[in-house]
Amino acid sequence: MTNAPQTPPANQPGATPNPTPTATPTAARSKPAGWVTYALSTWHWRHPHPAWGTINAAGATLGTAGIAAAAGVPAPFALIGGALGAAGAVAGGMTDDLSGRRLLWRAGSWMLPATWMASTIGLDAVWSGPALGTLAAGTAAAATIATAAGRARQRRTVTRHQQAARADAATARERVAVAWEARIARVTDVKVTIRAVQAWPTRSGFTLDADLPTGGATWRDIARRTEGLATDARLPNGCEVTVEPGDSRGAVLLHVSTVNRLGEDHYLDDHSPLSINNPLAIGVHRNGEQALINLRYACGVLVGQTDSGKTNQLQTINTQLIRAVDAIVWHIDLAGGGLARPWVTPWAEGRAPAPAVDWVATTAAEAEIMTRAAIEILKGRKPAYQQRMRDANDDKIPVGPDLPEIVIVVDEIKTVPAHIVAMLTEISDTGRAAGVRTLSCALRATDDYLPVAIKEQARVRVGMRVSDEKELNYLYGWKYNIDSEAAPYQGCGFLLAGEPGEAAPMPFKGYRTDPGRIDTAAIAAAGWRPNLDPTSAHLADQVAVRGTRAYTDRWTRVMPTLFTEPTTITATNSNPQPTPTATPDNTDGSNIARMFDPIPGDTLDAALHRLTTITNHTGNPVPELLTRALDATEAAGGRIHTADLATQLDMDPADLGTELGRILRDVNIERHNNTGRLRVGETSKPGYLATTLRDAVNAYRAGTQKAA
Repeated sequence: MTNAPQTPPANQPGATPNPTPTATPTAARSKPAGWVTYALSTWHWRHPHPAWGTINAAGATLGTAGIAAAAGVPAPFALIGGALGAAGAVAGGMTDDLSGRRLLWRAGSWMLPATWMASTIGLDAVWSGPALGTLAAGTAAAATIATAAGRARQRRTVTRHQQAARADAATARERVAVAWEARIARVTDVKVTIRAVQAWPTRSGFTLDADLPTGGATWRDIARRTEGLATDARLPNGCEVTVEPGDSRGAVLLHVSTVNRLGEDHYLDDHSPLSINNPLAIGVHRNGEQALINLRYACGVLVGQTDSGKTNQLQTINTQLIRAVDAIVWHIDLAGGGLARPWVTPWAEGRAPAPAVDWVATTAAEAEIMTRAAIEILKGRKPAYQQRMRDANDDKIPVGPDLPEIVIVVDEIKTVPAHIVAMLTEISDTGRAAGVRTLSCALRATDDYLPVAIKEQARVRVGMRVSDEKELNYLYGWKYNIDSEAAPYQGCGFLLAGEPGEAAPMPFKGYRTDPGRIDTAAIAAAGWRPNLDPTSAHLADQVAVRGTRAYTDRWTRVMPTLFTEPTTITATNSNPQPTPTATPDNTDGSNIARMFDPIPGDTLDAALHRLTTITNHTGNPVPELLTRALDATEAAGGRIHTADLATQLDMDPADLGTELGRILRDVNIERHNNTGRLRVGETSKPGYLATTLRDAVNAYRAGTQKAA
């Protein structure tokens, strides 16, 4: 944390009043037009610019010389007058304790004009060209020097005022620090040393950066008494003290709010593209900073009772997610689809080229298809994109517009059947590296509303208003002792955006998102919504569904349940292909037995673990693993041992053998001698021939693979 030299305003509760700093003088006028305007508007000899005095002196010198010449005054009198003036100026300067250079300048300012007057009067040439030119040149030189000296004096004056203001601020910060050190010791029995006090830019509070004492005291010892600290500081209602770890185990940060900003509504009308790799803004903290979450690698949970602002907060998160050019959003909403409908409506009405939400499940059957498809994707993505991960030197798939992350948003997870919750838990546990994440919402933070397994896997936790503070303690952990009165308004909540123990839940006010803004955002983002990559789409389609393909035909099943009235859909995107009719024998999508094709010897649970065909990026039905294996085998001379091929492909030999064996069986291709053993050099081991792999490639291209 940077500790800018700022001080809490004196009128803030909890801050020791500080003296009003001396006002910094405004910059002097510098433009010639300003000089002229100022001179014409005044009848006195004030100097709005350092050069003005020189110009005045030149005019006075010329006028005096003209009068003296006309009156016949002897030339030596000019020198005598100049000497007397110089003596008076030097004496006055010595009284003011001016430097020797300033005294010399004052003396010269009298003697040089006097010398010019004496010479021109003696020669009777006051109005001659040479005399006037000499006076003009001298005036210009003197004005330049005076300007430089004046600006230097002004800078020194400003610097002195700034130093004085900083000194006053440092003194005020020291008083605040001393007062809060005593307060913390009095209320919590922890004697901290405050090393910095930083005022918030919004002037609504300040942050104390403190060192903990030796002896084992932790920041949690202070966090347990935040309500007492706020009371002792006499903070206004709605203001509080929040505590979080500092930059080391021996440091602590105390955020003291002195103005209640959570009662205000905030809007974020920005529809520019975002990336899922960067944090997403969902609201505003007390100190004016944005409340940020990051769902690139983390799962999230959102909890809030009815009328707490939970739905608004969820739509705010949706707004940010659909702005991401490298993420697609899937919705599970078994309460009628109200969450997703506003995001799909512009597309359904032909006002947007693509739906903002890529897939919607409004029935348990569709939710099961979706979660099964997500599991197939997360199991198949890593083998399919090994080269992409190697190129990025990462053990997680780098996402992008061509390979978007999938974020599954689940509203009211309590309404979701247990076996689907189990699959969502599996996705939360294992989908990080494959770029498949979840955000689950619940009305209450209890284990019957929010499963423990889902909560524990969520690093991003947002708690809106609930009926019992114990629920917030369940959500975040009992060590924080959260005061629900710190977020008393609708739309307020607490945000934990890191590992519990590494951060603390901080109060925030969510951005307000109304239906009009959702409609505008859905249309604005439609132009850059990414499509699911062909490999993942093919993996998802391996989920057997009666009469339709699981992913490709998703809108065929979804639209009749999402829109109960007939809807004309203009499909301008090649990926979504909806039709306004449902499967006749499963109009409401509730009969799972009629949705899934029977697979002999297979069950729904077993289907979750089936390895599926992997296609390449161009949509070619040839599995990418097969083409890569063929290239490596041909490069090795037409035959290669399995262990050597696994090394080439950066895979485990057992996994490679299992996957390639399944790929060959899908097109009825047998390995060499039905055993796969072959000799390379002097060694006979299991391996592959290029001719075998080439036959399999040709079979896939001919479309002779078995039906899933």
